[in-house]
Amino acid sequence: MTYQSVPNQEQRGAFASAEKKHPFIDADSHIEDHDGIFEHLDRAFWHRRPKIVHIGDMIAHRTQRNYAWLIDGEMRPKMQGYQASCHASPITTDYARLKPVSTAIQGILDIDAYCAKMDEIQLDVATIYSTLFLQPLTRDPLFEDALMRAYNSHMAETCGQRPDRLKWAALLPMRLPHLAVKEVHRAKALGASSLMVLGTVGSVLLHDRRFDPVWAAAEEVGLPVCVHVGWAHDGIGEGLDSPAAAFILNFELTIVFGFFSFLGGGILDRFKSLKVGFLEGGASWFPTVMDRMDKWRVTPAAEVWPAEKSPMEYIREREIYFTVEGDEANLADFTNLIGPNRILGAADFPHTHYAGGKLGEAFSSIRERDDVPDDQKDLIFGPNAMRFYGFKPEDVYFGKAGAAAR
Repeated sequence: MTYQSVPNQEQRGAFASAEKKHPFIDADSHIEDHDGIFEHLDRAFWHRRPKIVHIGDMIAHRTQRNYAWLIDGEMRPKMQGYQASCHASPITTDYARLKPVSTAIQGILDIDAYCAKMDEIQLDVATIYSTLFLQPLTRDPLFEDALMRAYNSHMAETCGQRPDRLKWAALLPMRLPHLAVKEVHRAKALGASSLMVLGTVGSVLLHDRRFDPVWAAAEEVGLPVCVHVGWAHDGIGEGLDSPAAAFILNFELTIVFGFFSFLGGGILDRFKSLKVGFLEGGASWFPTVMDRMDKWRVTPAAEVWPAEKSPMEYIREREIYFTVEGDEANLADFTNLIGPNRILGAADFPHTHYAGGKLGEAFSSIRERDDVPDDQKDLIFGPNAMRFYGFKPEDVYFGKAGAAAR
């Protein structure tokens, strides 16, 4: 695969020539997780800490992905067969080394280099999410809790070196809700900007009442809950025999499960001030799902509908946001439907995107579109994310000019 680099000089000039009124914020950046994260693992689990193993050309059609994680005797990502997944963690693979940014940047091992790359692609602030934890890593919920706490501790330590530029999302051990509640409060104390969950907890939907204490804790501390795409659903994964099937029917589709839980399952009736974001789900799924929910919720067949209102009523009345990238074919229609003040720009850096392996071009792609008005683009580039994440102007980097102005 040939990777396309970050925006070229002409694209960077488009940013530079525009009047910059606010910080540019990537609402969904990522770290390519590395083994240094698990130096924070509780010593009680030290003998089980995740290991990076060389698998060579074991995956014949993916020979560049020649390292994988070994966690509780199972490989992550699992690049073939049932329960498949595929991503670029760990950063030791040839695949990662071929990207046009260093593995030190991908793993946020070099803070200065990471910030310099952000400057190059005209981003001021990145809100960083895990890559490795986009799928369940173990069947042991106590070990999962320990792994997630290790990750959160590492990210607090790493991003704490540049808190004005590097924000981070905390992981929650949702299979043990009482421990997830504790981690919500610890994450707030550590400086997390949001809470990351997948669209289901194994095979359990997020509106199951066992999770209510978690949403109550998030509401109490004022951290938004971000439902991220991922290989979430155990039962669905068991029936999917390839990465192709797993990407569409588990990785992509389970964010729709999460969407239903919040806007159809009654969560927002019980927690009226909760902020919710749907990350990396694009602009295609949600209008269709809203249409089907609107049709079914008024039929006798779907009685008793768990939520009090229609999806659009919640979107209009509550703090609900969606990330988009520059290549969304129906971005203009989606923006008009949801409202331009509910859209967050997401570069998904340093993940490669779709055909050609595009890297870090989402904001320049949005800038170049002629079907989205400039005033709406401006909202997508920064102010919406400031509001959603609760960033204060004095706490975020705004380039040299912005910093000087403050």
